[in-house]
Amino acid sequence: MQIKKLITGFLILSNLFVRAEIQPINPKKVKITPSTDSIRICVDYLKKYMKPGPVWQAESPEIQHIVSSLIHFTEDEPIDSVLTKLTSLRKNEGFKFINRSPQMVSDSLKVHGYEAYPTILEKMKKLDRAVWSGVDLNTIPIPEALSIRAKNKKLPIAAGDEKAILQQTGVVLPDSLKNIQVVPDTLIRSVKDFERIRRLDSLRTKILEDARAKYNTMAKKQDPDSAINAYRKRVVKLYSDSLQAHLRDSLKQQDALILTNYNDSIVRLVNDSISNYLQTLERFADNDSVQVSVQSLSGKATKLWLRKNNQMIRRMFIRNEQNDSLGIRLSNLDKHTLRIAIDDDVTFNRIAQKQRRDYVFKKVVPDDKLAKIKKEYAVLNLWNFGGNGIFGVTQTYLNNWKAGGNSAFSFLTVLKGYANYSNDDKTKWENSAEFRNGWVRQGGSLNQLQKNDDKLELISRFGINAFKQWYYSTEVDFETQFFNGYNYPDKTTVISSYMSPAKTFFKLGLDYKPNKNFSLFLSPLTAKNVFIRDTARVDPTRFGVEAHKRSFWEPGMNTDIGYKINLNPQVGFETKYKMFVNYLDPFRKIDLDWENTMVAQLTNRINMTVNLYLLYDSNVTFPTGRFDAKGVEIYKPKLQTKELMTIGFSYKIDRHLYKRKKVD
Repeated sequence: MQIKKLITGFLILSNLFVRAEIQPINPKKVKITPSTDSIRICVDYLKKYMKPGPVWQAESPEIQHIVSSLIHFTEDEPIDSVLTKLTSLRKNEGFKFINRSPQMVSDSLKVHGYEAYPTILEKMKKLDRAVWSGVDLNTIPIPEALSIRAKNKKLPIAAGDEKAILQQTGVVLPDSLKNIQVVPDTLIRSVKDFERIRRLDSLRTKILEDARAKYNTMAKKQDPDSAINAYRKRVVKLYSDSLQAHLRDSLKQQDALILTNYNDSIVRLVNDSISNYLQTLERFADNDSVQVSVQSLSGKATKLWLRKNNQMIRRMFIRNEQNDSLGIRLSNLDKHTLRIAIDDDVTFNRIAQKQRRDYVFKKVVPDDKLAKIKKEYAVLNLWNFGGNGIFGVTQTYLNNWKAGGNSAFSFLTVLKGYANYSNDDKTKWENSAEFRNGWVRQGGSLNQLQKNDDKLELISRFGINAFKQWYYSTEVDFETQFFNGYNYPDKTTVISSYMSPAKTFFKLGLDYKPNKNFSLFLSPLTAKNVFIRDTARVDPTRFGVEAHKRSFWEPGMNTDIGYKINLNPQVGFETKYKMFVNYLDPFRKIDLDWENTMVAQLTNRINMTVNLYLLYDSNVTFPTGRFDAKGVEIYKPKLQTKELMTIGFSYKIDRHLYKRKKVD
C-alpha cells in the first residue's frame, strides 16, 4: 500500500512538471480540483503519451511494456482480490461458471431418445388408428332417449304399397282418383275414355309416390340409427382424443426431461473444462512475486522476495534498546507467508527459583539370585515408520551409428512409505503410500517424451484381534495417477489424467497375519468406486462409466494376499495379489491385480529392481479392430502387463517409536 502511494505521488508530481513545461504548446488543460480523481488523471495522461503513435514514441519497448503493465494494474482489480473472490465462489454449493437453458440446445434432434414433433404426430395417428380398429361400436351403450327413439322407429314405405301410403302419410285422394283402378270396361267406350282414365291413373300414382318419397325422407331424417351411430363415433373420438393428448403430453414431458439431462451433462462438461483451465491460470498468477523490506531499529533494511516456487533466505541482525544484537533468518514460504527463525547458536535461559522436594528412595535388596528381580517397566514398540526410495536413470547416445537406432533417456522414481501402529497384538493400524513416476525420451526432441509409469496409491487398514492370529479389519484403498496419459505417439487425445480415473475400495472382513511377512485379507463386504474428474477430455466409457456420468460403484468380494521373503541378505522378493468379484455379475465382472517385485542390493546405495505387474479390469476396455453390424468398433477388456527393470540409487528409512509401560 505504501509503495502504491509513493508511485501515485511521484506520478502526480511528474504530471505537474510536464504540464508546466508544455503549457505554452497546449494552454487548454484540465484544472485539478480537490474533487478530481488524481489516479484517473495520471492514467489518462500516460495513455495519451505512452500509446504508440506517429508523434510520441517510447524510448524503448521495455519502457512502454512496464508503463502499460502499471496502467493495467491500476485500472484492473488486483489479482489477489480476483483469486480470493474466485475461491470464495467455488465454495458455494451448486456453483457454475456458465449455464445454458435446455431450450437453447441447437442439436436436440441428435439427442438419443428425443422425439421430434412429426414423430409425435405420427405416434398419435397410429394410436388413433389402433383405437378405431380395436373398438366395436355396437358395444357402446347409448342414452335412454336414443333407446326410446329406436323403439319408435319409423320404417320406410315400399314402392307400390298404396295401403301403407294412405295410412301412414295421411294423403287424401280426390274422389275422381279413389276408385279409378276398378272402372269397368263397359265405361270405356272410346279412345278418349281410355286416355282420360290413363291420365287419371298416372296422376294418382304420382300423388301417392310423392307422398311416399316425402314420408321416407322425413323418416330417414328422424332415423335413430344414424343418431346412435353418430353418438357412438363421437364417444370413440373423444376417447381417442384424450389418449392422444395424454400421449402427446407424456412425450413432450419426456423430451423436456431428456433435453434437460443432456443439457445438464454438457453444461457440467463445459464447467469442468473452464475450471481446469482457470486452475492453470490461477497457478500461473499465483507464481507472481512481491518484494518486502524488513527494517530493524537501527534503520538497516533487508529486502526479501515473497514468491511461491523459489525459496529465498536472508539473514539480519536486530537490536533492542540496550543495543543487544540477535541474529535471525528470514525465508519466504509462499507469496503471502514470511517465516522468521532465530539462529541456531542462540539460547535463552530463564533464572527461576529452584524448588525442593523431599523424596524417600526405597532401597532394593536383591535376592540371592538376580533373576528373581521383577521387571518394573516394559518397553512397547507402538509405531514403526519407514520407507524406501529408488531413483534410476538410463541414457543412450547414438551418432552416425551404423547399426541404427535412436538416442534415448529414461528415468524412474519410486517412493514407498509406511506408518504402522500395534498395541500388544490387540489392535493394528497399517498405513502405506506408494508413488511411482517414470518417463522415457526417444531421440533428442522433447515432443518424444513419453510416460511409462505413473501411480499414486494410499492404503489404510485397521484391525482388532478376533481370535488367535485373525483380526476384524476394515481397509480403504485409493489409487490414481498424477499426469496425463496418451495413446502414444498420439499426444493430442488425453485418455487419462489426475483423478481420471480414481479407484477407491472400501473393504470389511477378516485379516489373517501369522507373521509380519504374510497377510491374507478376506473382505466379503467390498464396495468399488470409480470416479472420473475430467469428463471433458477423458472418455469415461473406457473405464466402465456410462456416458454423461462421472462415477459408478459396484458391490463385491475382495481378496488380498501379501507375502515377502529375503532370499539372502542382498536379495528380497515381495508379491501382492488382489482379486475383486462383482456380486451383480460374478462370472464376468472380475478384477485381478498382481504385482511382483524383486530387489537386489548391489551396494549400500545402489540396487537393482525388477517389477512384473499383471492387471485385468473388466471395466477397462480396449479396441479389438472388429466392428458390429452397425459399424461400431467392439471394445473388450484385456490382460494388461508391465515389466520394469531399474538400476539406480536407493535409500531406506526404518524408525521406531517406543513407549514405557509399568508392569503390574
